[in-house]
Amino acid sequence: MDQRSSWQIQKAVFHALFVREIQTRFGRFRLGFIWALIEPLSHIIVLSALFSTIRERNAFFDVPFPVFFATGVLSFFLFQKTVMSSLASIRVNEGLFGYRQVKPIDAVFVRAVLEIMVNLSCMLLLGIAGFWIFDYQLVPVRPLGLVSVIAVLCLFGLAVGLMVSVLSALSEELGKFVPTIMRPLYFLSGIFYPLDAIPQQYHVYLLWNPLLHGVEQFRAAFISGYPAENTSLYYVFFCAILSMFLGLLIYFINSERVLTK
Repeated sequence: MDQRSSWQIQKAVFHALFVREIQTRFGRFRLGFIWALIEPLSHIIVLSALFSTIRERNAFFDVPFPVFFATGVLSFFLFQKTVMSSLASIRVNEGLFGYRQVKPIDAVFVRAVLEIMVNLSCMLLLGIAGFWIFDYQLVPVRPLGLVSVIAVLCLFGLAVGLMVSVLSALSEELGKFVPTIMRPLYFLSGIFYPLDAIPQQYHVYLLWNPLLHGVEQFRAAFISGYPAENTSLYYVFFCAILSMFLGLLIYFINSERVLTK
């Protein structure tokens, strides 16, 4: 019998973990995947309806507010939900690490990829729905720019997810800080208002937040003439690479402790 290569073994591990994650997350319900899409869609619909009724204007840059809000919240979710799904990935898969081929980093990667796939499916579904409901063709003005933003936000979410998953495996108390940090980030990342609507004197503080850059660049790829000159995708990419370096460093330093906890 031919001996399998390292790549074949790794591929088999990823496939097994991916199938397990799908069964764990969606297998209990016949329409489990659809319910995963309904949650962000209902979030967008409810808040869009609420803010559309209390705002004096019903559009930003000639774009319906629900479309403006959706582009903000979906780009934020690419990061936030990837991080949150990765948070407990090591702890809930501890029983599998007895197999030499399965590493904690594999569990983090597979969970992050599954969450990214769900969010991208939600984007596609909302784009189709937006066309019919708001009579607005949700087609990006810069398709390659949009792909770049999505890739960088996914990388950023994976990097931070790796960091917090290791820290959470080492100390469950540390993991509890992550949802607490995500709440203010939701309101400070430009989801409800463009950066231009915020007084200039606060920009110097807000622009430290890489997610604000990511959300603004995501909108600029969709909305023609959207002013995103003050933000940079390179800054988000730098933060993603730095986070990945720190995440891998924390992982390799503590890999033995994670396996023996």
